[in-house]
Amino acid sequence: MAKAKGGFTGSSSLEDELSCSICLSLYRNPVAFSCGHSFCKQCAQQVLRAQKQANAPYSCPVCRVELGPILELHKNFHLCSIVEVYLSHNEKQDEGVAVEEDAVPCDLCLDKPQAAVKMCLVCDASLCQAHLDKHSARASQRDHILVEVGKSGSTEERRCQEHGRVLEYFCQNEGLFICVLCSITGSHKGHEILTLKEAHDKNMDDLSRTVDRLQGYKSDISTTLEELQRNKDRIKTNTKTVTSQLQKLFGEIKAQINKKEKKILSDIQSTEKSQLAEFAKLKRELEKKREEIAQHLQSLQKIRQQSNTFCLVKEFKQVLDRTSSHKFGIRKMDMKVVQLNQGNINSFQTWLLDSSSLLDKQLQAVHRLLTNQITWNR
Repeated sequence: MAKAKGGFTGSSSLEDELSCSICLSLYRNPVAFSCGHSFCKQCAQQVLRAQKQANAPYSCPVCRVELGPILELHKNFHLCSIVEVYLSHNEKQDEGVAVEEDAVPCDLCLDKPQAAVKMCLVCDASLCQAHLDKHSARASQRDHILVEVGKSGSTEERRCQEHGRVLEYFCQNEGLFICVLCSITGSHKGHEILTLKEAHDKNMDDLSRTVDRLQGYKSDISTTLEELQRNKDRIKTNTKTVTSQLQKLFGEIKAQINKKEKKILSDIQSTEKSQLAEFAKLKRELEKKREEIAQHLQSLQKIRQQSNTFCLVKEFKQVLDRTSSHKFGIRKMDMKVVQLNQGNINSFQTWLLDSSSLLDKQLQAVHRLLTNQITWNR
């Protein structure tokens, strides 16, 4: 919890004296150890629980004096009374308004609690604006984790299910958020552990590299689509040219090769149709990949603007998992242009005069060339 406002002369120093050395907030239900040091009851229980889990002897977290195997926590009534008087005196200086029925009350406001605007996960307290300002003013509490009040599941989501402590670290080995006990005595002991700030910085670097990678894929796809369009035009131009040449050749030898003329023209058109169909299929695939990349880029841009470290790491991991499951590789095509030159035509005419069987062989050779004019490079 944060401390109460205003009041006694020298309030800041008195407030420090009345603050728990573990949570750095005013004592709540203070208990005393045998060494004389006092702590909030909840803080003391958490320390003792952690020492027990680590199979370490009970000791005071301040002076490190061992407390014995059997420990009873006795309430410090005198200190509790001093804190209550201090809070009561300070609260009389405040003019708060009653909290609305649907609002979460501040844990530090006494007579007239005001609506809480943030919740500190470390202090386990809901704070109104006045107490939030005082909470954030202390250097020792500036790194505490604050979340929005009233968001369902936000508090539980940020706490360790095993130890009940705030998730302040990130395990690189397993890609999980963990608490300090998980890294010291839990299943993540010995793993590569990062603070949330370090995880944030690393993910920002990974995010930038991912954006660059996807932009590179997008650029390659755009270039391939342009090349695809050029090859499509070349197919049509090449087909038109070959068709014209063949029509002229067949015109000169009308009666003899009329049947052959119709067959080869039909084969050319069929080849063009199948090739253009393959082009259309590849174009649809590339456009779909480009759209998917654009959507991923849009999601990453939104994540880049995310101020909440937890949400940024979580959402970026989700986007990274989605992008890694997609294949954005590009299959290209190598196109060979085939044309009939004058030498081919002269050869045809010579061979036509020699034998119709030779003509058949030449027409079959041209048909094979036209059919194989494009090589797919996958």
